[in-house]
Amino acid sequence: MKTRYILAALTLGSALLAASCEKDQNPNTANRGKEKPTVAVEVTDDSDVEFTLKLTPSSDALSYAYVIYTADSYDYANIPSAYDIVTKSVSGTFQSEAIIKGDESSTDVNVKCVLKEYYQICTAAISKDGLLGEVDTMTVYIPGAHPDISFVNAVYTLEPYTSEDLGEDAFADGLGDPFDIQFIEVEPAVYVATGPWFGAFNIPLVGTYNYSNNTLTFDGTVYGDEASGTYFGGLVGYVDRTVPLAWALFGGGNSGAEPLVFQCSVTDKKATISGVKSGAIEVDIYNGSSGSWSWYGVYGYFDEDCTITFKEEITE
Repeated sequence: MKTRYILAALTLGSALLAASCEKDQNPNTANRGKEKPTVAVEVTDDSDVEFTLKLTPSSDALSYAYVIYTADSYDYANIPSAYDIVTKSVSGTFQSEAIIKGDESSTDVNVKCVLKEYYQICTAAISKDGLLGEVDTMTVYIPGAHPDISFVNAVYTLEPYTSEDLGEDAFADGLGDPFDIQFIEVEPAVYVATGPWFGAFNIPLVGTYNYSNNTLTFDGTVYGDEASGTYFGGLVGYVDRTVPLAWALFGGGNSGAEPLVFQCSVTDKKATISGVKSGAIEVDIYNGSSGSWSWYGVYGYFDEDCTITFKEEITE
């Protein structure tokens, strides 16, 4: 019965709106001069992961609806029409699941935060006489807003390909010992993976967390040198200046530019790395003794066929 009631209310609202639009063209409309229905919005509870809106319609409101847009700044550049809001002809980050009956004293709406600090609320109502109200707007600012999931700062042990796995491509024998990398949050959804990659190459890589699919992606950007873009596909530093030997950093794919993507699992709203979803990280050695850099061998390679294991949480 509830579903039928909601559908009936929506149909009634649409019919009233159609009648209202027709009447508004007539100077003798019965709604001329009447107060338009409104929806008062109040924030009753908020944190950096969620907040609650109390929506209170005016006594003459038959029904009403809302839409919420998220943004990086205070900007009402695209306010929908009241008609579109009440007929649910809009699409925001959040919106009414159905048109709301106006005879209730108020409705509480719980909003789960995303990685946006500004939440632009737009509401509109229609009266029993088909009088459409104005769009009421309000912005809720949540500093540091983020989904209610936290990534656990931790040390992980990575087990790369061994020299035997690499075969003739291996730079030397005896490669492939497990090594530890720290994954630490430096700002919301941004992480740094730092430590001796393949036991020898210290380079802090920047990763971003995707809350929609719980993945952590590293595209070769280096922490502290973000302006330079990805380091994947280029020489990074010397191994031995006297020879000389240099090392280069690569990602996955034939181009060596595809990002390394870790899959994470979430338990009790805490995310930890469970494995590699796609991509790779590779360190190759190049010889420059001939006057130009020529490929010499693979020093380390890690991809989805390798193992990453949680070692310990970082609590400091």
